[in-house]
Amino acid sequence: MALPGSGVLTLADIQTEFGGTNPISLSEYYRGGGLVPDSSLNTGVPTSGVISVSDFYGSANLLNLDFLTHGTGVNGSSISIGTARSTRIVHLSGYTTNATFPTSVTIGGITASLIKRGGIVSLNSTPGNVWQAWAKVPTGTTATVSVSTACTYYIATFNTVNGGSSGTGTATGAAGSSSTFTFTVANPGVVFWGGTTTEPAGFVGGANSLSTSSPGGVTYYLFRSGQAQLCMGYNITSTANSRTFTMTYATGKIGGAGACASMFRAN
Repeated sequence: MALPGSGVLTLADIQTEFGGTNPISLSEYYRGGGLVPDSSLNTGVPTSGVISVSDFYGSANLLNLDFLTHGTGVNGSSISIGTARSTRIVHLSGYTTNATFPTSVTIGGITASLIKRGGIVSLNSTPGNVWQAWAKVPTGTTATVSVSTACTYYIATFNTVNGGSSGTGTATGAAGSSSTFTFTVANPGVVFWGGTTTEPAGFVGGANSLSTSSPGGVTYYLFRSGQAQLCMGYNITSTANSRTFTMTYATGKIGGAGACASMFRAN
């Protein structure tokens, strides 16, 4: 709950909103210093120097998601990750077109969390694998990404007070079936999901697709058809209840199919 925009405001009120220890000192409450989020709600709170109780009118212990995309990269790329901040998550939605999954990912030298799922490689099939990786990267405006195999990935950044994902899932499927992930989402928040199918040469069927019950639908990063069909996308969540995120697999002679998903909450 935000602090009042006018009237009586005390040190105790500030501590109730943002936490902290006794005896109360305003020097604990610089914006971006660990207790007060560096968000648009708190721009009146200084990051250093002179600080007073009146600086906290209208401030709140809440983050804006501040979701941004930054294009694509490949293994070894130095990528743009925007403005440095302690709450920043860097998220990669990636794929490989070889038979090898990533086994490790680092972003700016920080070991990333990693989930992965792909089609089973069969005779005369073109393999396709999808994966996601993320890490809190508080410093720098660029970061070098190191992945254990050749790959391409899509880059997003956003804010969270949490250590990482609030939910993940992986699944396998069959031709014409689907995999559904159910998350209790939050406003603001974001869900990333996607998958792949592999098909033998000469047996390319329909197309994969993504869908969701979350308002706003799917924003696709990638929609690629052919023997290695890949699709990946995201949804900015605008509700605070249970929502579904579905990967529907193409029909045809599929050698294998799989999907993965991750969900993040700003607060």
